[in-house]
Amino acid sequence: MSNGQTADYWALYWRNRDRLKSDDPHFQVGRTVGGVPIDAQNWEFHLGEIESALSLQPHDTLLDLCAGNGMISMPLSLKCKATTVVDISEALLQNIDVQEYPTIEVLVGDLRSIALPPQSFSKGLMYGALQYFNERETIGVFETIYNALMPRGEYLIGDIPDIDRLFQFYRKPEWVRVYFDSIKAGTPAVGHWFKQEVLMSLAHHVGFGSAKVIYQHPNLLNSHYRFDLLLTK
Repeated sequence: MSNGQTADYWALYWRNRDRLKSDDPHFQVGRTVGGVPIDAQNWEFHLGEIESALSLQPHDTLLDLCAGNGMISMPLSLKCKATTVVDISEALLQNIDVQEYPTIEVLVGDLRSIALPPQSFSKGLMYGALQYFNERETIGVFETIYNALMPRGEYLIGDIPDIDRLFQFYRKPEWVRVYFDSIKAGTPAVGHWFKQEVLMSLAHHVGFGSAKVIYQHPNLLNSHYRFDLLLTK
């Protein structure tokens, strides 16, 4: 399967309304472990780690790309001046309560082609979504983020699958078979895995002043195979 076909696979995957048959917001966006959604206590800890990494201030304007059902952007919107959320799935975005969170602006769009206002956001995040873009598309994602950020703006790309820890995730022989079978079938179970050094080099290539790898707190459920990346323009 070509890169383009893989990209279409993920676009169709997230536009599929079957995910909304569950009332559990974590299940809707695939934030589960062994098919079980994260419990409330763990999720509060996750949110705290994200907020801490971004150091949100009341004057900040926040850009949440691939925002899904707004589980991250809704509570974070209370910490800043204004929040813009973008996702390819209109169905997921409809779960964002703009009456309860009136500073949120919702945009339906494909990150691979969407036009965002330049230098308009002081902070931003994309959490658990970079894996759904191939290498060529990832360059475009970084360029889009760079252009949308204000000078000295900060952007957190979170929960990135680490290629160097691939087999810490697929650690059983039967899981390894599932991994290679899914790649062969063009239905990758996780998506694209990245090398830390490559993303840091890409960030500098695009123009970011700094790119810092953040190793996740061991209490985070995916910390054994994922990392975060904080970009500063």
